[in-house]
Amino acid sequence: MSQQLEVRRLIGYCPQFDALIDLLTVREHLELFASIKGVPSKRICDTVKDKMDQMNLNDFEDKLAGTLSGGNKRKLSVAIALIGSPPIIFLDEPSTGMDPVSRRFMWDVIADISTRSKESTILLTTHSMEECEALCTRVGIMVGGRLRCVGSIQHLKNRFGDGLMMHIKLAAVLSADVDHMISTSPSLEGVATLTKDQLHGHATGYVLAESLGRNDYVRVRDFCAWWLSEDRFEAMAAYLGQSFGEPNVLLLERQNDLSRFKLVGAKHSLALSNVFSLIESTKTELHVKEYTVSQTTLEQIFNNFASQQTQEMGVARGVEKAAAGDHYQAMP
Repeated sequence: MSQQLEVRRLIGYCPQFDALIDLLTVREHLELFASIKGVPSKRICDTVKDKMDQMNLNDFEDKLAGTLSGGNKRKLSVAIALIGSPPIIFLDEPSTGMDPVSRRFMWDVIADISTRSKESTILLTTHSMEECEALCTRVGIMVGGRLRCVGSIQHLKNRFGDGLMMHIKLAAVLSADVDHMISTSPSLEGVATLTKDQLHGHATGYVLAESLGRNDYVRVRDFCAWWLSEDRFEAMAAYLGQSFGEPNVLLLERQNDLSRFKLVGAKHSLALSNVFSLIESTKTELHVKEYTVSQTTLEQIFNNFASQQTQEMGVARGVEKAAAGDHYQAMP
């Protein structure tokens, strides 16, 4: 307690909810907190100008804090935390309530301080995984007041990720492919035995079912194009099942030529180099036009940890359940 001034010089803090004085202007806020943080009187004017330039607040320097928009209030709160370039800065949800443009501007300012110029170490709390990935070099996830994991974003994805996500787009069936099928399949009438109900229940059969319901028939060329498309999808799905094991390949979504799979299994079999090698080696044969492979997102990892939270399942410490009903009362 005897070194409060020194502590104020070492720490910057931006609370989640703006702790501003409505009847002070932007400039007056910065001058006040510069004095509190021990900035020499002769340097206060330059410090205030520097922070207004840094946070793009020059147009609002004489406006009362109570009249500022939510985004500009957050900018002012962060500017206050940055005064004096303290070695440690705590930012609690710094971009809450900001529009996308202002949020991106805030991220650039924070990244410039912590990563590029390395002026300060910033401890940031946020519920936005997008913000986390944009700014953080090390991440910790807290659940129920306990730190459950900590490390780089890539480390968390490798350690706690649940498989890989794969999006595949197959090449469209060409007219020449349809012509070849027609010329080599003399009894297409016997092949087209799917009923209308079966087509409706099929992932892509609705295309033919609509034509069948509208015209009571399906054109041969339409049927052949659909059949070829199904053949290609089945071949691609079978190849993935053979490569990674059928139980490890989960079809999550399919829309026409686009498919989304989830690959699970041993870490070594899901190495990105292995997955890319398997697809590239048969890309032409499987008619793969384009594909993407991605790890589990940080958002999914965070949600997995959050789902394990037990705090909300029981009664919090210091509270006991009332004898009747689901109401709770404080312990004396």
